[in-house]
Order: sequence, then structure tokens, then C-alpha cells
Amino acid sequence: MVFRILLRVAISAAAVQLTSTFASAAPHPATSGSKLIAPKLGFYRSPDGFRLHAGESGWLQAAPPRGNQTILTVYRSPRSESKASLTVRVDRLARNTTPDRYISRWIKEYPRFGFDVLGSQPFTQSGVRGHVIDLVNRDSKMQLRQVVFVSEARKRAAILTCRDNAPDFSATLKSCNSIVKTFIW
Repeated sequence: MVFRILLRVAISAAAVQLTSTFASAAPHPATSGSKLIAPKLGFYRSPDGFRLHAGESGWLQAAPPRGNQTILTVYRSPRSESKASLTVRVDRLARNTTPDRYISRWIKEYPRFGFDVLGSQPFTQSGVRGHVIDLVNRDSKMQLRQVVFVSEARKRAAILTCRDNAPDFSATLKSCNSIVKTFIW
């Protein structure tokens, strides 16, 4: 008799353990409750084929500004008083435009929009050509870094623009660079 009671208790304990394991799992693998496809906070996947995420920046992904259809996503500093942000947009390249022509055209245009070009430098990241352009706005004293990735095959340019007040920009740049380094096309 005692053996039967102990056996029932053991079977009940095993059933409870098994039930609690299944209760925390998704009903089917790769469904909405599955950790396999759970959303990663700060992760952005573009319809143009590239992706990036908040990296080690600690920044938060935000919705693009209403009414602005050119900005695809925004990352913001978690500090409420900060004006720091990183925006992502895509330009379609004209048929005969090379990446070098595209970049040089913009570098020539920035002064017309009130920006002084502090420097520019080409680079390659994960096999994708990129170009860094550092700018400061003469009137607002807002400092920017634009990182432009060009996909000749897709005839697209992804523009990541990091901005903050000039005195705070060097601290902001570390977070922006952390996000930029996650860019994959």
C-alpha cells in the first residue's frame, strides 16, 4: 500500500514538472511564442536588404518621425535630456551614378545647406563600400557624422546620420559607431 502511494506521488511530481516545462515553451517551434524567432529589441531589417541593431550602445529604437517618409528608423540616446540620435534612410541611385560620384556630389552640396565638411574617408565594412563624412552646422552648432553604405548591385545608398550638439558629440559618437558596426548588407 505504501509503495502505491509513493509511486502515485512520484508520478504526480513528474507530471507537474513536465507540465511546467511545456507551459513555458511555445506551442509549436518557430511560432510567436518561440524564443527562436522572438524579436530582438533595437533590431532593424530594411526592405532593401540590409540590417542593423542597437549593438552595445544602449540606445533605444524609435519610430520614424510622422510625415517624414524618407527616414526608415531612428535610434535615440536613453538620456531624456539628450538630443542625440541616429537616423537611417535609403536613396535610390540614378542609373549612371557611381558610388564615388554620389558621395562627391553630396560633399559639394553640404555647404549650400549650412554645413561645413570637417572630413571624409572611404572604408569597407563586411565587404560593403562605405564613406564617413563629418559635418558641423554653422548656425545650429549641431555636429553630424554620416556613414553612407553603397550597394551598386541594388543601386541603393543607406545613409546613417548621427547627430548631437557639438559639445556633446564626441561622447555620442561612441554609441553611434557601435550601431554602425552592426550594419550588414
